[in-house]
Amino acid sequence: MTADQGRLAPAERRALLYGPVYRVLGTPVFAVLGLANTAIIARETGPAVFGLVALVATITLLLPFADLGVYATVLNASALLSGPSRDPNAADVIRRGYRVLFGVAGVLILVALCIMALDGWSTLVGFSSGPDDRWAITVAACIFALTIPAGLGLRILIGIDRNPLATLVQMSCPAFGLGMTMLLYVCDASGIWYAVSSLGGLLVGLVLGTVLGLRLSGLGWSAFARVPPSRSRPGLLAGSLWLFLVGIGAPVELQTGRVLLAHLSTPAELSKYALMAQLFAVCWSVLWTAGLAYWPVFVKRRAATEETIRMWWRVTAAFAGIAVMAAVCMVLIGPWAATVLSGGQIEISAALALAFGALLLVLAVGLPAKVLLTRPNEARWQAFWTLCMAAITIGLGCAVAERFGAVGVAYASTLGIFAAQVLPGLLWVPKLVRRRPGVAD
Repeated sequence: MTADQGRLAPAERRALLYGPVYRVLGTPVFAVLGLANTAIIARETGPAVFGLVALVATITLLLPFADLGVYATVLNASALLSGPSRDPNAADVIRRGYRVLFGVAGVLILVALCIMALDGWSTLVGFSSGPDDRWAITVAACIFALTIPAGLGLRILIGIDRNPLATLVQMSCPAFGLGMTMLLYVCDASGIWYAVSSLGGLLVGLVLGTVLGLRLSGLGWSAFARVPPSRSRPGLLAGSLWLFLVGIGAPVELQTGRVLLAHLSTPAELSKYALMAQLFAVCWSVLWTAGLAYWPVFVKRRAATEETIRMWWRVTAAFAGIAVMAAVCMVLIGPWAATVLSGGQIEISAALALAFGALLLVLAVGLPAKVLLTRPNEARWQAFWTLCMAAITIGLGCAVAERFGAVGVAYASTLGIFAAQVLPGLLWVPKLVRRRPGVAD
């Protein structure tokens, strides 16, 4: 850490600069791969089935809290593996995290097999595309389960200031996914099987990230070892419960709309939402990459309260400005891009593009607070407001989904995030940071 904690260390500057730069420079390639994948699937499945395929393929976004908050705890620990703020328990936190998440993956695979045996997928997702659903969705769910422990590798890379490398690994996933989509196309697979391709590509990329993360951190195979009883303590994953509740906010913010539309609206509205969400994800991924890079920066400065607050204000203002420009681009380009990608089968209105632009803005303004408030008591504060946001978003979404369709649920998410996360953050974050003890924990 630098002597002046208001300034960034060289490694931190590289992580903060090159991660977003790689994302921006690679966005055309990332977008072309991802959108080419979307275009093939949309044309092969048609407007009705595409919504279902997108819903299943984005199960990782619907259930990011399946990590039980361990991702965030491991990211904190990875930032403290070395340096002046080194925590001797950091490696054990990572080991415990792997064991917990492998257990979670096993449970999810068992649940998926039980649902398949009962032929219950159509009830869960809202509708069915045919008899292949039970097999394809089960395979997709099992792949998703394996991505949960595999995702720890990226958190380790980010924690050790290798955010640029983590960004490159993430951006490789669409390439692997497109390869699997082409394989399904050559095999003339039925529409629902295309739900497997994106998840399969994600798993391959995350495994690659795990190999790199464990090697560069120096943990190696020891990351999978059992924590010795002499070093095990109840608080080894302290705060993960509250961070788990905070994690519930991600699918509510971005993905609940899909579920509400699947149950309360029409397949056409679900397909419009799903396609616009693909375009939205291109912009949000850049901001999310930059936001995650600040996580270890804030962790290492937990004792430097005033410097942290000033840095948080600057980052929040910068993210808001970038989000406004991105939202304008989404409104101008979104409808045209959607028409091209779907071959004219799915039309996106300017109103829907504007709704996603507003959603991008509120998410960007709230992101710096999320990566700053990671101590257990701060995570508890975030969890409370996350539950408030979920209540507002889901309640409004249920009220407007049938009448206003995709536009309604997008604005419901925007209002919920603004009222229960952005405003409380702007009002209370400085107070919470100033209440921190003098020594980081």
